[in-house]
Amino acid sequence: MMQNNCRTWNLTSDLPRSLPLTLRDLTGRRVRVVPFGALITQDFVAGRVTIFLNQAGLVRDVVVENCG
Repeated sequence: MMQNNCRTWNLTSDLPRSLPLTLRDLTGRRVRVVPFGALITQDFVAGRVTIFLNQAGLVRDVVVENCG
């Protein structure tokens, strides 16, 4: 059975898009990496971090699914 991995960031507000994240910030979170052009399901997993890559394999976007 999957455990609920929904927890808030250690910040007082949502992360600004300009704030750099480190791997340490992702510790304990469910993460999925999506290569460029890959098909993904639209299922919702609260607290999951999705990292989208560009054609060069570099991070294009990071999305955190809200806990509600």
